Amino acid sequence: MPLTKPDTTRGFQPHLRPGEEIARPAAECLRLDGILETRLLSPHLHQILLGMARVRNAVSSFRLEGETVALDRARQLLEGQSPNGPSETGVVRLAHAYTDLGEDRLPKFTVDSLLTIHRQLFDGILYDDNGNLRDDWVGVLKPEQNFIVNVDSGSLRFTPSPPERTRKELDQLLAWYGDARFAYLPPIVAALFFAEFQAIHPFMDGNGRVGRFLNVAILKDLGCTKAPLIPLDTRFFRTNEHYYEFLGTTNAGKDYYPWTRYFTSQTELAYRAAAKQANLGPLVSKFSRESTRKVLRWVLAGTGEWFSRSDYANKSQYSQPAIWAALNELVRADILEAQGERRGRRYRLRSRFLADVYARRF
Repeated sequence: MPLTKPDTTRGFQPHLRPGEEIARPAAECLRLDGILETRLLSPHLHQILLGMARVRNAVSSFRLEGETVALDRARQLLEGQSPNGPSETGVVRLAHAYTDLGEDRLPKFTVDSLLTIHRQLFDGILYDDNGNLRDDWVGVLKPEQNFIVNVDSGSLRFTPSPPERTRKELDQLLAWYGDARFAYLPPIVAALFFAEFQAIHPFMDGNGRVGRFLNVAILKDLGCTKAPLIPLDTRFFRTNEHYYEFLGTTNAGKDYYPWTRYFTSQTELAYRAAAKQANLGPLVSKFSRESTRKVLRWVLAGTGEWFSRSDYANKSQYSQPAIWAALNELVRADILEAQGERRGRRYRLRSRFLADVYARRF
């Protein structure tokens, strides 16, 4: 028999005793967040990784909903091409929302803020099953009962909160969030918040997209500062059968362990993927001379502006010929570009170098 959402208007208090299978990956996410931060040698690299993550997450979030926008097409849209149709417009909006998180523009955790997020993502592009534009559903809590159905059979799977309970239950969820941030590690808080948010299903449509965006917002808000750089929605899409299976186990409001275990493990894997992408060690280590490796690390940590040989701090006390040789080797490797001659010669990281490196990894 299909489940109905339990009444949480008097308070949301999920019962969860995190065991090793949950606590270990949740703690590992914090450690990997620190590692990721140390590997971001420059703001330029941060922007490249943020750009990669926002495209992947936006496309994956849509694919979880059965809508397909190709990854290459999404990249074109974010490089300035005009979107065609609601799906492409939606991908652009979601990607920009993830960019805001990466640039420290976090939403407030209030009901009104949730309504604003929904409006920003769906204004003018929300349609019902009959193809009718439903702007009356945008940026408002659901005016009528919605349902979770089996996509294949059309049978009822779960009945979320009724409209008359929606705002009160959201208030209780947000109040719980204010307390739980001190009781659990960030990925555990995000997992429990998402489960209850999806059970309430506060909007007529768009609940999954808003909820997955809030996952990253919560991680960032709770101290995982590099969460916007991780491909979390991509992990959910690649394991979508488990995503829906384990989320469904929380519908009765009694057992959150399988879902939270799944959520924390996927978050850890997303962090590992981002940390690997940010690691430029292999690029540096391919140069045999220590002086070249040191100069390259210094360049990668810089602003990308033009510099002269004398700008290099040379803490290792290399000879001037060694520094000249290192710079020339990096020019020959097409990592640096140079202009001028002799003492007036200037260098900078080739403008497309990092973008080209990550294009090959994309």
